[in-house]
Amino acid sequence: MLIAVLASTMTVATLMATAFGLYEEVRLSRARAEADRLRAFGTARRFSVKSRDR
Repeated sequence: MLIAVLASTMTVATLMATAFGLYEEVRLSRARAEADRLRAFGTARRFSVKSRDR
């Protein structure tokens, strides 16, 4: 009985750690995508401003 409780506890702990890891990975991926989107927009905007000055 004790082994079954320990095994189920370890299974739950592993699943929780996996869920937390996936959550962190998604959060970092969204942050990187947002930064890339803003950087691309800023670059495109900068070029349009320079082309109007000429």
